[in-house]
Formats: sequence, C-alpha cells, structure tokens
Amino acid sequence: MAELTTALEGNTNALFWMHCSSVGEFEQGLPVIELLKKENPTWKVLVTFFSPSGYEAVNNSIIDYKFYLPLDTQPNAKQFVNIINPQIVLFIKYEFWYHFLNELKAKNIPTYSVSSIFRPTQTFFKWWGGWNRRMLNQFAYFMVQDETSLKLLKSIGITNAEITGDTRFDRVLKIKEDTVRFPEIENFIANKKVFIVGSLRPEDDDIVLPYIKLHSEYRFIIAPHEITSSHITKIENTLDFTIRHSQLSQKTEANTLIIDSIGKLSRLYRLAHFAYIGGGFSDGIHNILEPAVYNIPVFFGNKYYKKYKEATDLAELKASFPIADTADLTKKVKALENDSELARVYKQIELYVNANIGASKKVAHIITQQAN
Repeated sequence: MAELTTALEGNTNALFWMHCSSVGEFEQGLPVIELLKKENPTWKVLVTFFSPSGYEAVNNSIIDYKFYLPLDTQPNAKQFVNIINPQIVLFIKYEFWYHFLNELKAKNIPTYSVSSIFRPTQTFFKWWGGWNRRMLNQFAYFMVQDETSLKLLKSIGITNAEITGDTRFDRVLKIKEDTVRFPEIENFIANKKVFIVGSLRPEDDDIVLPYIKLHSEYRFIIAPHEITSSHITKIENTLDFTIRHSQLSQKTEANTLIIDSIGKLSRLYRLAHFAYIGGGFSDGIHNILEPAVYNIPVFFGNKYYKKYKEATDLAELKASFPIADTADLTKKVKALENDSELARVYKQIELYVNANIGASKKVAHIITQQAN
C-alpha cells in the first residue's frame, strides 16, 4: 500500500474509483467514467485491476491513478479504502469483493454495479448462497443488462436495480468513430476480402488454422489473445505464408498477417468482411461487439458463448454464428456468399447494435441523480 499512499499524497480532489477485472471490463466502464468526469472535471479517476492483461494493456489519459486491487481481506480492504477515500465507486459486471464491499458500505460510500448480468446458475440464487447474497446487499444500486438479471435480483429481495443495458455498445461505437488508420496493413490487404481472427487462443487453432490453409482467396489477419512467442511460432509453423506486423514491408507473398503487439485489434475490424473471435472453445468468447459494430458476420466457438447476452442474441437472429469445427465454419462462411443472405445479416446486426446504444448515459444519469 506504500506506493498507493505515495501516489495519492497531497491530492485534495474528490475521487471516482472504478474496479475492473481486465481490459474488457475497463472498456465497459470507460464511457461512464468519461461522462461523470465531464460533469465533474476536477475529480480524479482511480482504476484498479485484478488481471495483468488489464493492468498492463490499459493506458488512457482519463486515468489519474492505476493499481492492482489487493487481495480481498478485511485488513487490506480497510487500509485501501482509508487511503483512497472515494466519493463514488463503480464495480464493473462480475466484480464482487466481499471485504471491500463491506468496508465501503460501513463508510457509507455509494457503490454501484455497472452493466452487471446474472444467471440462475450463480451461487447468489442457490439455497446455500447466503454468504454471496450478503455481498449484493452492500451495493447502492445495480445497473443490469437485461430483464432476466432484474428478475433474479428481485427473487432474492433486491429491488435497488434497473435495466440500463450494456455500456460496451457505446464504447465500441466510439472506437468505430476513431480516425486511426494502418496504411501498411491496407497495402497488405490490396483488393482481397479480409477475414480477421481476433483474440485467437490455442484452443481455437485446430479449428481456424486449417480453414486458413484452404482459403487463399482471403487476406487473413490474426491477433492472438496473448502475444507469446510460442503461440506465434506455432501459427507460423502451421501456415505456409505468414508475416508478423512488426516485419511488414511494402511487398510480401504472405496472405496471413500476425499482429504481434497489443492495442490495434479493435480498430482493425473496420477492414474486415468476416471475423472469428476466440475463446469459445475454452472459457468464454472475447468481445464480439468490436467487430459487430461494423455490421460484419462474426463466428465463434459453440461451447462457451451462451453466458454472453450479445452472442446469444445475435446467434438467435442468425446474424452471428457459433461453430463446432472447421467444416462447420466452412459451411457457414460459404452460406454468406449469397448476397441477399449477407445483406440480411448486415441489417440484423445494424438494427441490434443501434437498439442497444445509450446505456452509459442512463448509468451516469442514475449515479448523478443519487449523488445529488
């Protein structure tokens, strides 16, 4: 805690504290913090992370202080909250820290659960889940994504909740409006159709890499979930014609570009005709809204996607596609060679995204009203 104390020494401004598990949750909370900061420009913003992939990846000018959240013990929680003394706290999506929530409640510091989503299988809603339910009672308010979550909270007596939607829609829309371009990648693409493989995990390799080997008609862009030499080398050894972004020159015979640095993927989707998002064969798919905001068809593994509302919604609309294996991926991409079917998918995604914009303003409005 010494580093935290030193960093905050002399600060006399009020403080927002936002806790996120990783970079995805940060992106989810960022539009809310931006709105709150706009209304309270002198306030400072402190962001904490649990995951190194979040802490190391996030570098945003709105953040005044960035730290890992200490282990969830009573002494840690007491010391941490005493040091930062926040005016408002946001916990994003799935974040529930027992001792920290108790300490914030004891000090009457309003704590909000933002873009949270609940499922009947969670411990909160089991007969033995009393300890977990106590955490939920420490929140001032829940801003949930859907009707199911609201009903589940009400079933255990929690009524300080409201459906506001998913703030990630606002974030991906803002990224879409970004003017950042990658001319060297556009030169690599030439006039070919582009298939982006985003957040590829090793578990996806046996599905995606065989597909790439058989489809030289596309330019492929692969962004591994973790930039490790072992995974990149595996991709290079499996495919015939690859080049790393760091080695990209004006002329290359490669048809597959490997992104070997972080922070570019969300802005590359504007170049894509199709996207495959990793994680669906391991523990959960990564952000499909980043490509979906460009109205492009998105594919992902069919094992671990149903806990993600946007993936389930778009799959039910037959606008994004869970796949079982390489043959299934091939079949579903081929079906989209039909112009009328592709146009239908574009329109369904566009309507879905547009219908879900605006959650951040709803969340910020609730927080501001309650603060006043």
